[in-house]
Amino acid sequence: MDRRHFFKISAINGGGLLLSTFIPFACDSKETVPLSWEPNFFFRIGSDNTITFLCSQSEMGQGTSTSLAMIAADELGVRMEDIKIEFAPGSEERYSHLQDTGGSNGVRLLWQPLREAAATTREMLKMAAAEQWGVPVASCYVEEGRVLLRDSKKALSFGELVEGAATLSAPREIELKRKEDFRYIGQSVVGPKTHQAAKGITPYSMNVKLPDMLYAVIERCPVWGGSLKSFNASQAKAVPGVVEVIEMEDVAPDKNMDYKGGRRAGVAILAENTWAAMQAKKVLEVEWDLGGNSKRSSQNLVEELDLSKSTTSKVTHDFMAASQKMRQATSRIDASYFVPFQANACMEPLNATADHKGNRVEVWAGTQAPQLTRERVAEITQLPEAAITVYNCPSGGGFGRRYFCDYVEEAVVLSEKVRRPVKVVWTREDTIRTSKYHLLWTEYWEAALDANDWPIAMSYKGRLSRPGGYRPYPYSLPIAFHQGLNYQHGNLLPRASWRSVAAHYWGLGLECFIDELAVMAGFDPVEFRLKLLSEAEVVEQKFLPWVGDDLYPAKLKKTLEVAAEKANWGKVQEGIFQGVSAISYNTSYCSMVADVSIEDHQVKVHKFTVVIDCGLAVNPSQVKNQVEGSIMWGLGAVLKPGITVENGMVQQGNFDTYDLLRMKETPEVEVHIIESEDPPSGIGEPAVPGVAPAVLNAIYAATGHRLRRIPVKEELQQLATI
Repeated sequence: MDRRHFFKISAINGGGLLLSTFIPFACDSKETVPLSWEPNFFFRIGSDNTITFLCSQSEMGQGTSTSLAMIAADELGVRMEDIKIEFAPGSEERYSHLQDTGGSNGVRLLWQPLREAAATTREMLKMAAAEQWGVPVASCYVEEGRVLLRDSKKALSFGELVEGAATLSAPREIELKRKEDFRYIGQSVVGPKTHQAAKGITPYSMNVKLPDMLYAVIERCPVWGGSLKSFNASQAKAVPGVVEVIEMEDVAPDKNMDYKGGRRAGVAILAENTWAAMQAKKVLEVEWDLGGNSKRSSQNLVEELDLSKSTTSKVTHDFMAASQKMRQATSRIDASYFVPFQANACMEPLNATADHKGNRVEVWAGTQAPQLTRERVAEITQLPEAAITVYNCPSGGGFGRRYFCDYVEEAVVLSEKVRRPVKVVWTREDTIRTSKYHLLWTEYWEAALDANDWPIAMSYKGRLSRPGGYRPYPYSLPIAFHQGLNYQHGNLLPRASWRSVAAHYWGLGLECFIDELAVMAGFDPVEFRLKLLSEAEVVEQKFLPWVGDDLYPAKLKKTLEVAAEKANWGKVQEGIFQGVSAISYNTSYCSMVADVSIEDHQVKVHKFTVVIDCGLAVNPSQVKNQVEGSIMWGLGAVLKPGITVENGMVQQGNFDTYDLLRMKETPEVEVHIIESEDPPSGIGEPAVPGVAPAVLNAIYAATGHRLRRIPVKEELQQLATI
């Protein structure tokens, strides 16, 4: 969003700024009436000197709200402890595309417009003070929530300037602060999010309580695509506290927008408390029509993908050089890499509260997409979007799953049926057994080699159909992208995003295959990558709005050089083996080295050395936290079983069968941040896709055998029998 457009939608009545008052019920009250000034959609300043930052991004524990508050505090000129953070309701008319949280874009997208909004607010306050004092604006400056007059003891708090500032027009030109003037940006700051979590007072949507509210749990069809035949609710209704039992119709997902819709058939139990609802669910008698998927399994999808791979598909980009060189090969090498289904398994189970009042709807949910959710609620209720309010609460993890609207939709539908507020609560088993999932996938790679076994071109066929987006291709080796394999051949389980999305597949295949090519050519894996990166050209991708900048192979090369140095590449103690990966994700660059050993035919990961270039690190401690979390996330997918399906049903149901990485299994993680003058880029996901290939490449160094699928436990055990 450019600055003119931002202030066009932020201003009120062509340049006037919103000034509101709190009017008490008692007209003769002698209390001072507080004024509230909203210069734009990011800030609210009260005459009582309260300063509120309206955060348009979702907080899921990743710390985005803290980083954005740091930016706001620095540019506005206030102390972090004096800023109150509120989360903005879903509103496309207010925030355009700056509200949905995904793709590691929260700070990157808001870096410029938030600074401009804060700087403009700061200048308005200076103008108000200058007018009150009868001095030039240039003689005023801002510090710790006050406007001060140079060479004077005069000072006015922001609150004292609210009424005057609200009468002024915004300046046409503003000056953003220089890097050397930042107080918080670039420093490690512990924000309100962490303090709330430590005290156990985070206002999660799970904690929302409304008068006359009912609690709902849903028995969903265990097979995606199945339907409800009949149910007997007599025993369920006999449970004390149960109010009603309602059929939930299934809704097929929109093929072009599966973020919206896609509910399973089910039976909802509404009660006065969650305990009653959950107990009633246990005695509910349901008969399902399980449909065609009841005869299918995960293995069926693997076989169907292999068949799909063998069919002819067009090259989606004009990479004639790659195609021609593939035909000139002296020999070829090919490999396929497999990733199973994964569940997001957020610590706070999915939940949402809805209050359908007939002519308007209010929703409370931890969602990554408040605008999309609002749009979907309007669709299913046939009400205008202006009648829908989505209050976005902090959530206990999202990882892409909370970008989807199905759990909110359930609450809205039930509230509409009973005309009471309804909170839908998913159990842990619901979130793993009948949810949406990161897709099972196989990636296919092929390379043409010359007479010296040096690769001259590559060919790719898999989840992606183009080299741009979040997962650009950084190397100089020509590559032909084929039309992406279509998952609709399967549709065994509904899709959800998962931390790093398709980069998880792409990174595994690319960086494992590059390692294989290095060995074929007789090169050290690090040196091989450095050579390909040094010869690579800048890749244009700035035209993609969610990316924002072109791909610079030199930046990835720098992270790889530092990672190799910091990890003592090739110089580790006996019994430790190393693997490497280098990934560009969005506009961030991440290289890592994994140190592993093989003990009793099991892999033990001792350490990850990670180097990240994410532009200006707004909060370095948060950057390190996110990299560490990404390593654990990716490593869990390597070491722990994924989701499997038999007879259409997910076989896992809780953490006893869908195991997560345990503390005793976590490796040391050493994070190095490249100093950069570039604007901030993403940090929540860039370290995830390199984890699996780094570990698999280290396993090859240890065993001499290539593993091309995760998780690795079964294949390592099979190696023991060779």
